[in-house]
Amino acid sequence: MMRRLLLLLLLCGLPAYAGILSIAEYRQQLGDLASQAEALKNHPEDSGKLLAGIPDHVAVQVHSHEYLVSYQWLKDDLAKLPKAEVVTRTGILQAIQQHLQTLDSESQALESDSSDPTSSRKKLDEILSRYEFRKVHGPTFMDILWSKVRNFLNRIFRVRIGRYLGLDLLQLLVYLLIAAAVVAVAIWVIRRLSGQREEEEGRSAALFTPSDKGWRVWLAEARSLAQKGDWRNSIHLAYWAGISFLEANGAWKPDIARTPREYLQMLSTRAPQYPVLTRLTRKFEIVWYGHRDAREADFQEILGQLEQLGCR
Repeated sequence: MMRRLLLLLLLCGLPAYAGILSIAEYRQQLGDLASQAEALKNHPEDSGKLLAGIPDHVAVQVHSHEYLVSYQWLKDDLAKLPKAEVVTRTGILQAIQQHLQTLDSESQALESDSSDPTSSRKKLDEILSRYEFRKVHGPTFMDILWSKVRNFLNRIFRVRIGRYLGLDLLQLLVYLLIAAAVVAVAIWVIRRLSGQREEEEGRSAALFTPSDKGWRVWLAEARSLAQKGDWRNSIHLAYWAGISFLEANGAWKPDIARTPREYLQMLSTRAPQYPVLTRLTRKFEIVWYGHRDAREADFQEILGQLEQLGCR
């Protein structure tokens, strides 16, 4: 009986707080509401009386700023109390108390921060003057212009499929270009590795220098493959016939670990064979390392270059 009487006294003692509240009055109101909510633990049926005296919202004045605080959450929670189970009721009341405490802490912090506007402004200016904020600025003219251009392109290239599914053709085009670039790089790497592998195979195909196998033998094997229509391999052997011929005639010292370009570099540019070997090397690299289809005309061109070197 005494608890019910105390609750009624608290309800009757709730100030009206007409108009705009000061921060002190608002904090006093929060404290009164917390005390009344505490008294509802044993008498939840009295929540209707408390609910009737709570406004939907209050206005709080803090210096030159006015804040509107809603109490709808509190009214909704109080409306649940009469029909709630004991455990649920306890949880609701605890949540109300915590929420009121949070509002009181926030109002206290707001009052403290707003007590000296000049000091707050000084702190803000000090923060904004730090190094990390020196380059912070609003959008520039170019940023705004580019944003408009991008939005315009998106509207042009945006295609609706059905009601919800959208297809951005501009974005799709970018993805396709990226995919094409990746595929191109992959093809280049594969061909590069394949060319290096064939070059290494060419080096290790025989454990002797080209001149150890006479140029006439190289050329005879090349002609034999040409008769079978194997133009690519016939050009390969014909090239080594020319290298064997030059090596046998002292153009350079024999070595099994040289590439076609290295053979060309070892020959003096003033040597009469240099222009012919240059054309022979280029044709061989295009067909062999470049994986270009070879024809009979290519083989005949190689034979003509060999005759200019002296391979007759």
